[in-house]
Amino acid sequence: MEKHEKQLHVRMSQEELNRARNLSGTLDMTLSDLIRTLIQISAPAISETPGSLIVIDRSTALGLRRETRRWGHHFNQAVHALNAIAYYLRLGETDADEVLEELGKVGYKLDSMNSGVALLRAEVADLASHPRAFI
Repeated sequence: MEKHEKQLHVRMSQEELNRARNLSGTLDMTLSDLIRTLIQISAPAISETPGSLIVIDRSTALGLRRETRRWGHHFNQAVHALNAIAYYLRLGETDADEVLEELGKVGYKLDSMNSGVALLRAEVADLASHPRAFI
């Protein structure tokens, strides 16, 4: 657990406190984490895109990492399949019809993978275009 040695005391109305508690509850975070998250936001970022804040917690960041690795694994498997096809072609142990059939399968899988990767890239680019806070 990270140590936070300093304390901040803030006076606020009951309505402001209720809004802060509701927001922290909605985001499934403590009130302290909410305040730490909000002070990470730069003033220009808030004025450029008001009402649009992306909060990334540790589990979300790990999920994004896991998803990215999964796509990398799929790409690696496709390259291995292509290398195997090339290997058997060099040995003369396969014919053109078998090669075309396998290339079609690999091509289909690569096309499917590329559409997923494109979606992941678009989502990450969208995240990057908003003010972000990390907790």
